[in-house]
Amino acid sequence: MKSANFVGRFSEGVLKHSITVGVSVFLTLTICVFSAGAATTGTVLATVSATNLAISVTDGTIAFGSVALNTATSTAGTTQTQVATNDGSLAALNVKSSNATNGTTWTLGANPGSDIFKLEVSTTTGSTYATFQVTDTYLTASSTFASLANQNLDFRFTTPTASTDFIQKSLTITVQVTTP
Repeated sequence: MKSANFVGRFSEGVLKHSITVGVSVFLTLTICVFSAGAATTGTVLATVSATNLAISVTDGTIAFGSVALNTATSTAGTTQTQVATNDGSLAALNVKSSNATNGTTWTLGANPGSDIFKLEVSTTTGSTYATFQVTDTYLTASSTFASLANQNLDFRFTTPTASTDFIQKSLTITVQVTTP
């Protein structure tokens, strides 16, 4: 009988060991199956374009001439129209102005006044104008300026209502392109 007990205990130990191994193999296979279905990498398609911001202006000078006080004069329809060329990427076209210097300074303003001048810009051959508000602040002349294209720029200058002196004035208009 002792041998029967020995066999019974041995068989019971083998059965417990077989069940433990079976469950472990099943769990391992199950984990491997689920792990094999998940991706370990992904891809992203990326695109990029180089931006080249470059502009030139022809001819780069405007001579408004002698103009009576509180009078507007424009480059529209004259040889004084400036041509901006976008030498780079699609851009926005901006312009800014300085004050008029030489003798008493004329200050740029939204409306003419005593020693205050008004300056406007047009990209529509003078049919509509945008008014410069203050010096050294860019005004958007065109929000879309095509690459390798030309854009006419006309300026309308209104002299002050009164002036402390009558010396020829000079001002600088800066033309800029930026990313739209």
